[in-house]
Amino acid sequence: MIRPLPAHIDSDHQIITTLIGRATHLPAGDPRARRLATEALALAGAVGLPLLIEEAEGVLGRIDHDTTCLWCNEIPGAQTPTESFWCCN
Repeated sequence: MIRPLPAHIDSDHQIITTLIGRATHLPAGDPRARRLATEALALAGAVGLPLLIEEAEGVLGRIDHDTTCLWCNEIPGAQTPTESFWCCN
């Protein structure tokens, strides 16, 4: 269960960064991750914070990649090549 935002968070920036942070720490396949990142993107767009828009879009991009990439989605037989330390797709 995702906890409610702490009472001491009172600025748009704090709310959005908290949502982005929570989305980032959830597994990509968890539907809450996409929901939190989408909410952060909507709020950042509504208040006009371009850097946080970019951050939220980045988290959504990571979620998309991690759930569709054969290497990152842990599909049997789709191993990361030994010469690659991380996914290069």
